Amino acid sequence: MNRLDEISFFLTSWGWINATRTPLASDAGNRRYERLADQANGKAVLMDADPAMGEDVRPFLKIAAHLTNCGLAAPKIFAQDAERGLILMQDFGDRLLFNVTEKSPGLELSLYHIALAALDQLHKTAPPIAVGQYMADDMAKSAEITLAWYCSPDLAAAIAAELHIQLENLDWSNPVLVLRDYHAQNLIYRPEETGLNQMGQLDFQDAQLGHPLYDAASLIHDARRSLAPTVSHQLKQELSANYQRADSFEHAFSTLSAQRNLRILALFARLCLRDSKPGYLDLMPHVWNNLWRDLSHPSLVGLAKVCADLPPPSPELRSELRIKCVSRPMN
Repeated sequence: MNRLDEISFFLTSWGWINATRTPLASDAGNRRYERLADQANGKAVLMDADPAMGEDVRPFLKIAAHLTNCGLAAPKIFAQDAERGLILMQDFGDRLLFNVTEKSPGLELSLYHIALAALDQLHKTAPPIAVGQYMADDMAKSAEITLAWYCSPDLAAAIAAELHIQLENLDWSNPVLVLRDYHAQNLIYRPEETGLNQMGQLDFQDAQLGHPLYDAASLIHDARRSLAPTVSHQLKQELSANYQRADSFEHAFSTLSAQRNLRILALFARLCLRDSKPGYLDLMPHVWNNLWRDLSHPSLVGLAKVCADLPPPSPELRSELRIKCVSRPMN
């Protein structure tokens, strides 16, 4: 049975075969999404995460259940076939936090407060069992592996070594569940709901145990958009005022954000070179600026020194990456 037949069988089995299907934007992985509209069943989203492409929906299902138990808005699961990598789930609509705040900047502070309150609620709940770790060793190794797509392996190793020193100085006691891709294009504003249900959660299948500031840094130092400086400053001030760990808030926030921006910078290169997705290259200058804002923290002078050897994502470099972009057969 080929993939199209598997999807047809799945939809037939659950009574959705007559639904109108509209493609939705894919993500940086190999998952595909479609919006379904059916007279009898209403609306849903189909996740197509083909195991043959290395995908596994079981972590998504596990974390979705955990988020729901925490009182957060994860999509309801209508039907699933974990073996074939297919899920029918609740459609949260189109109001991405990214789009809403770009069009209505006056809502930015209040909506980001909700997004951060959702993280606070998540951290107050014991994490699920048998999830992986995203601690100092893991974060440094992840950065090194990904950076090799952007610079020489020797430079990637040197950056990772200095990054590891900074990460080890953070307070890793009592780790929390970090969603690891918490940003404005993975959050859906639902104004018809109340409280934390106003912020629909997406793309959380990579959640692991880690530092409680990681997702907040990902949200505020977003790889895809810039918050208003006054909003960013206020959010960080409020987080700092309530921070009760042994490490310094500013050092922890800057270090975690630097790790993420180093990894994302190289990830965007990898998406072009390996996965034939050159559109992410246009985001690299923004990530580069984020990185050097992080590296301006006085405690990160050693990391800044070794990162000075990284090539900036100039138009010329991004043009070279586009030329090298390989074609990849699509199913």
